[in-house]
Amino acid sequence: MKRIWIIICLLVAVLPDQAQRKAKTPTITPPSYADSVLTQYTDSLYRLRSYYDSCWSYKGNDLLNNPYYYRLFVQPTFYFTPVKQQMDLTWSSRHQENFLSSYRLSPPDDKTLQSDSALNDFFASVYVNQPNLVVTSQSVLDKENAIRTDLPSNPEHKVDLSTKVTAPKPIQVFEPIQVVGYKPNFWKFTQSYNLQLMQYYFSENWYKGGNNYNSFLFTTTITANYNNQSKISFNNTLSIQLGMQTVKNDTIHPWHTTTDEIRLVNQLSVKAAKNWSYTATLNSKTSMLPKYPNNSKKPTSDFMSPFQSVLSLGMKYSLTKTKFTMSINMAPLSFDLRYVGRKALYTRYGNLPNHKFREYYGSNVTIDYRWQMMKELLWTSRMYYFTNYKKVQFEWENTFKFTINKYLNTQLYLYPRFDDTEYDDNHKHTVQFKQWLSLGFGITL
Repeated sequence: MKRIWIIICLLVAVLPDQAQRKAKTPTITPPSYADSVLTQYTDSLYRLRSYYDSCWSYKGNDLLNNPYYYRLFVQPTFYFTPVKQQMDLTWSSRHQENFLSSYRLSPPDDKTLQSDSALNDFFASVYVNQPNLVVTSQSVLDKENAIRTDLPSNPEHKVDLSTKVTAPKPIQVFEPIQVVGYKPNFWKFTQSYNLQLMQYYFSENWYKGGNNYNSFLFTTTITANYNNQSKISFNNTLSIQLGMQTVKNDTIHPWHTTTDEIRLVNQLSVKAAKNWSYTATLNSKTSMLPKYPNNSKKPTSDFMSPFQSVLSLGMKYSLTKTKFTMSINMAPLSFDLRYVGRKALYTRYGNLPNHKFREYYGSNVTIDYRWQMMKELLWTSRMYYFTNYKKVQFEWENTFKFTINKYLNTQLYLYPRFDDTEYDDNHKHTVQFKQWLSLGFGITL
């Protein structure tokens, strides 16, 4: 009996304690919808931060979307879509897509639209239960250009830093100035040398004679020009042409001269107008070496046989363009002096028998031009006309220079000539012609 009583007392003491423990076990309640929304938003922020801290790098065109639930954390606002969702019987989450486009930087997906519909339910309950918390409305946001304003591509800086800084006053420093005078040098000198290999051709009536053959030609041009940059200029040009060839059919003179001329042109100019100037020109030329026909000891030309010097007074017109320069010298007063040193050649070059000298008075026109037709092609020309109003002399020299590189070039030389003071072997006046085509070396200093 005593044992039964002890068992009953233990049961009485344990059972209430177990019941009390069961009563104290907490009941797990599911989170509210607002707590779920907050948790989801917080998780999205953590993920976004983890992304930007780990693998994001700026690529120049990245745009960060607005958080989906920013409306829960800004000041309470009266939006139109929560009311419209409650009042519209045919409401769909797609109805608020136009509204959301004003507050997002990229189009929302279906999941985002559904979440926003849930937010509309939340705001509808706020408007009904706690309207005093609402401090602004969507109309105000619309007037303020939604909740963001894009910056212009190039923002203007309104603060001028130069007006905020006081510039120091300049310190006057006086230093002695030493004036050094230099006498201007109005002279300009140039030199050019060319050695050509060529195929040579003479017309049968060439006034100095000649044979068709391959040969070489050495030419040089030296200039010394004075220009005081005001009115007076004095130009001097010395040109030398010396060509020689071997002739197999000549047993007396194995070397013949093909081209032999030394010419000196001196011109004094006084500027008269923009492109016009008064000129006095002296043009002199002669041969340097004797020239012989095949197997003959009688020369057809020699040094100072002939010698021609023309003194002209007139005016010159000059034209200068980028690739073209031209000068026209018109001399109504000209004196042509011809001298032949060898007696046997007096009549060959227009002098009277037993007369070394012969003078002509008349007028002449000389046209010189230089045309850079293209980068590799240069055309230089001299056209000369003289008349004593009874007889005429006409010469037209043309040189086409094809540049290969700095030192190599090809030249084509064409020279028609007419002089009715000279006669050919048949005692007739005919047009003479001279031509060469060459490949050679050239240098200009």
